[in-house]
Amino acid sequence: MQLGIAAVCWAIWKARNRTCFEGKLLSNPISIICHACALMKYWAGLFKEVDKETLENGVNTMLKIATSLLAKRNREGELLMKDNDDDNQEE
Repeated sequence: MQLGIAAVCWAIWKARNRTCFEGKLLSNPISIICHACALMKYWAGLFKEVDKETLENGVNTMLKIATSLLAKRNREGELLMKDNDDDNQEE
């Protein structure tokens, strides 16, 4: 539990630093979850085999959810853009 919280906080902090110091805007908040998952997968090597497996399974589940949310957001964005294009063509 604490590992997940630490990973999310670290990913938020890194995103904040990229925005503040490099001027790079966060294009999608789901990227924070993906970064946190990468950190947790990396840190999983520090755990015993049973705990490592459990952690990796949890990370994989989080990644599946994040990618499905991202895909859904992209589909909705495409539909919204298509609707706006259709509205503009009618004028």
